[in-house]
Amino acid sequence: MELTQSQQKSLERFQAIVRKKTVSDRNGNIDREVFDSFLPMLKEIYPDVFAVVEAQLINEYGILVRWKGKNSALQPVVLMAHYDVVSDKDQDWEHPAFAAEIHDGVVWGRGTIDNKCIFTGILEGMEKLILDGVTPERDIYFAAGNNEEVAGDTMIKIAEWFTENNIKPWFVLDEGGAIMTQLPMNIKNPFAMVAVSEKGWATVKITLKGETIAHAAKSTGKVPVPVKMLRAMAKLDKTPMPAQFTPAVEGMLKAFAPYADKPLNLVFDKVSVLKPVIKKVMEGIEDAAAMIRTTINLIGVDIPNKGNLPADTAVATYRLRIAPHDTLEAVLDHIKSVVGDEFEVTAENISVPAPISDHTTKSFEYIKSTINNVFPDVGVAPFILNAATDARHFRNVCKEVYRFGGFRIDDELFKSVHNANERLPVDVFLKSIDFYVEFMKNLK
Repeated sequence: MELTQSQQKSLERFQAIVRKKTVSDRNGNIDREVFDSFLPMLKEIYPDVFAVVEAQLINEYGILVRWKGKNSALQPVVLMAHYDVVSDKDQDWEHPAFAAEIHDGVVWGRGTIDNKCIFTGILEGMEKLILDGVTPERDIYFAAGNNEEVAGDTMIKIAEWFTENNIKPWFVLDEGGAIMTQLPMNIKNPFAMVAVSEKGWATVKITLKGETIAHAAKSTGKVPVPVKMLRAMAKLDKTPMPAQFTPAVEGMLKAFAPYADKPLNLVFDKVSVLKPVIKKVMEGIEDAAAMIRTTINLIGVDIPNKGNLPADTAVATYRLRIAPHDTLEAVLDHIKSVVGDEFEVTAENISVPAPISDHTTKSFEYIKSTINNVFPDVGVAPFILNAATDARHFRNVCKEVYRFGGFRIDDELFKSVHNANERLPVDVFLKSIDFYVEFMKNLK
């Protein structure tokens, strides 16, 4: 595609941001020179933006931008993104991960999707509006984290800043959903999936300790520890957490109804009275089932090799994605009831589910109308995000917290996130700018 001069400059700025190797690390072993130079680079490539907005660093590398609006009596809106990325170590890329090369109309690079497209889209939207002489009606804050990928504390500190300064946002919009072109249950239309909550998570270890048997060849009549563990794992696999409908799921299915095959379209349209039937259908589809229940996924089994001695210890490790209608305590009780009292069940690396934001609010309707204006061919639906975002840290700051990025993505591109060959088509990136321009321009 042939680009205008303005589009070319936007693309070049996107490439510059992707080329910054802002890899975060759980142990804090980051390239400080890269992170130190990041905000100065932004000020250099967006001089018109930073001549107008107020910018500060929080928790050393977190960026908080305030674009002051005309009416200080109106509650502000918070846009969020993160600029840290995961490493490309031990990945086989077709094109260098941090070169931001363009091949066949596609920008290749770590962070092109997660999450520098949204980060850049917001700044590009500000750039265009400021150059057009636009001042928003209300304050717009842009909160950008530097350690989202490692569940860091920067966005916690930024959320605390809002509380300490008694600033109560109207609503918050972070990453999470997008315009998906392939959806479960054979939905025929692209949908802008706007997350109204996100699941919590935890790592759970199920441990079994038994007595040592003298020799593997000796028959004792006792069930060996590894066998007991395998039986417990099989039983847990066949006993999932109960599924539950939430208003968000009902809203999603009603939005899907006009685009579903018969007879699902009729069923989804009557979701309020046909929940048992729909739940049964969704429980039989892996992706759909994850929308309505806590998932318990095996990620490892450790049964020490003791040579000729049968193992006397076994540990199975599971990853939980905790649905908003559940608690960690309820999930642990469920696991214990399935595997039995012989097993020790412990949890670590815990994050609780985010509250479910109402999808019938004026703020959600504003997000929906903006999507409809920029992407008139797509549907809009609320959903529960199966992944984690920094938005969860705003639970005590604002009740209306949503997760959506204004770009279109298919399954192949989605699977490249955190993997080799992450990439984003140029036209998708440029269209995302239109979304953020429309979003900020019309805030009243």
